[in-house]
Parts: sequence; structure tokens; C-alpha cells
Amino acid sequence: MKNLKIINQEDLKDWAKEIFKKNSFNMVDVSSKKETFRRALASGKIYVGKEVFDLIKNKKMPKGDPITLAEVSAVLGVKKTSELIPLCHPLPNRSYCD
Repeated sequence: MKNLKIINQEDLKDWAKEIFKKNSFNMVDVSSKKETFRRALASGKIYVGKEVFDLIKNKKMPKGDPITLAEVSAVLGVKKTSELIPLCHPLPNRSYCD
């Protein structure tokens, strides 16, 4: 932990620019590309005991419905993708949760 140091926002920007230049990473202008229909499907599993399963099924969890929370979290994750993945362009999002 001795090698850790606190850096400010400007240092971070300079560090990122240096890495991008050094490794020849570039953003590409995609404004002339035709819009493409894309669909993503995500799934997951959780393993819980019978008592917790019954609470979820009957929407009786003390902090609220975890299934609805997972759906909302997924939509927010999609909206933030371009901020989380380097060189990812923001894409229009027409999300539909089933």
C-alpha cells in the first residue's frame, strides 16, 4: 500500500491521454454509419433458501422487490455503458424490460 498516491482529475486525464497515445487507441467517427438494430439479452441466477424465495415471490422482502431492482439496475447499466467501457460510443437506448 506504500506505492498508492492520490491524484486529481487533471492528472487522471493526462494519464489517460498518455496511455491512448502510447498504445495508438483512437475514437472513430461513426456519425456516418447507418443505424443498426441490436438486441441484447441478459439473464442471471440467484440461489436462495425456501424462506427467502417465498419472500421474493410474495414481494415481502424488507428492502423491496429485488427483481424490480435488478431490472432498473440493468437499464441504468445500459445507459452508462459508454462511460464504463473505453472507446465505446453512446448508443440510443430503447429498452424494454419483460
